Formats: sequence, structure tokens, C-alpha cells
Amino acid sequence: MATRCKTFLLPVTRRGLPFAASLLRATAEKAAVSFGGVPPLQFRVAAASREHERALRSLFPQLLAGHADEPVANWTRPEDVAEALGGCDGAILAASGSGGDVFAVQDAAMSEWIDCERRIAASIPKDCEVLKLSWASGLVGERSPTAAGRAHWEIEQELVAAVGDAAKLRMVRAPTGMDAFLQGRLFDLVCGRTLSTSVKRGRVALVHPLDVAESLSALLLQAAKREDVAESPDVGVFALTGPEALSFQEIAAQLSEGIGEQVRYSHFPQWAVQPARWIQGVPGDAIEEELAVVRALEGGAQQEVDTTLMETLLGHKPRSFREFVAENAKAWPRASSS
Repeated sequence: MATRCKTFLLPVTRRGLPFAASLLRATAEKAAVSFGGVPPLQFRVAAASREHERALRSLFPQLLAGHADEPVANWTRPEDVAEALGGCDGAILAASGSGGDVFAVQDAAMSEWIDCERRIAASIPKDCEVLKLSWASGLVGERSPTAAGRAHWEIEQELVAAVGDAAKLRMVRAPTGMDAFLQGRLFDLVCGRTLSTSVKRGRVALVHPLDVAESLSALLLQAAKREDVAESPDVGVFALTGPEALSFQEIAAQLSEGIGEQVRYSHFPQWAVQPARWIQGVPGDAIEEELAVVRALEGGAQQEVDTTLMETLLGHKPRSFREFVAENAKAWPRASSS
């Protein structure tokens, strides 16, 4: 007898769209190898914009439930969310995308994914299978120095209360994604060829976003087949890390090597952050958040390396930052000096 195909609700935001595409691509590739091209699961997209669903359907029509002309569940409408969840076996909360810059202040994109995941979590029925991705491990908690870290923790707690069977809730935490260097301030610094940061001794176990997407896909396929993997001591929480904890000096050196131009590391003293950011018009609370993140990274919040789980899920060692830089060497054009 054929295994019933499970359906998972996949809420998508502007920020989370690229990661959603990576998740679907990883699932399609795994299905081609292990399931003869017929995946044991499918996804139902919930999006505030129909264009997000169309973009994913154009790439992975075999993985999306329903038809192209059917209405798309709008996660901003509680009735849409309830109806969509009623027709699904589970839900994936990965609307935050691939993490982003840990130094970034809350903006419209961050507010959107937080709103999206809170709305989905508030509607989760008992015994629903849930996979929740929380970025910036080490910065996720009730008293996290970042708004994103606090939001992830609050959503996790709401899911714990909502899901009746603890075995059906899998929470994945990952440190800073390597693609943080492809956006925001870190991107601008690399293009300026000076990686100026107040983190001097702290190390970060940067993780490749594709490795995280592939790990989530593996967990989903295991859930579809009702398989289990060894959990960490904190039951239901799966910790992913990159293969090495790098200092920002080492990050600058590897960027220089991959780009072919020197990216200079520059230590920006913590005492100088507040006046510099104040002149730039950054609000006081955002400045305090940045300084708290610096102190957390200096204290080793993201330096732990343990790739055992990820290697089990991926079937290979996780990608290194050096590999990531080689893949994206042309993504950092030198900033104009004018």
C-alpha cells in the first residue's frame, strides 16, 4: 500500500521567499534520489501576496498542493489560516528566511515575518506536526538582546503550549547564516573592503543557508515517513552549526582570498559605537541592542561547533565559509570611493 502524501502549510514572506525556494529545491532533489521522483509530502503556501505562491509554483509545481487557479491562503486573515491548517498535516515556520544580519535593527521585513509566524502559531491545532526554524542560536531567549531572538523564543513557547503531542514539535536552531554577508551592513562593509566591527575575540560558527534548508527537508521527509532521529538533550530542539567557529579576522582573510582583493579587518571600539550610531541617526534602543549583541558574541554565544546532527541529516559535511565565498565571489563589487 502506498504511503499517504502528507501536506505541510508553508507560510511565506518577502524575506522568507528565497529560503522557501531553497527548501523546496532540497526536497525535490531528495525525492528524486530516494523516492523515485515522487515525494511523500507536499506544501500548501500561505502568503500575503499571490505572487509568492506563483513564484514557487513556477519552479516546483510537483511539490505544491492544489492548482494554480485556486485561491491562496492569506496568512493575514485568521479564517484563511484556520481553513488551510484544517487541510494540512503540519506546518513549517521558517518565514524569517535565512537569518540575516544579527546586527540589523527591526525593520518592515522583520516585522512581517514576526507577525506571520505569530499568526500561524496562534492558530495551530492540537496534534499538528510543526517544524519551527529559529535563527541566531545563542541569541534566542526570553531575555535575548535582539528583537528577533525574543520573537523566536516567544513563538517557540506558544507552539509548545499549542501542540498536544511533544513528539510532533521539532524546533531547529541555527547560528548566523553565511548569507548575512550578502545583505545589510555586513554586505556594505565587504564592498567597502573594510570589515569594521566591535567583535574582537568572539567567534561565530557560520552556517550555509543551503545546509539549513537541506536539513529541514530531511527532517520533513523523516516526519512524512514517521521516522525519528536522536534528539539533543533539550528535547525537541535540534541544534545546527557550521563546520568551524571563525573570528572576524579570519572571516576577513577568507573574504580577501575568495574575492581576490584585500578585505581589511578593523576593530571598532565598543565605546565609539554609541556616538557613531547616534550621528547616523540610529535610535538609542537599537544602539543598545547592537552593543548587547557584540557582548554576547564576545562571550561565545555562537562559537559552539557540533556538526554531528547536520552530517546525519545531510549525508555529508556542512559547507565551509570558504566554499560560500567562492560561490559568491562576484557578489561583492568594490564600493565607489566617490
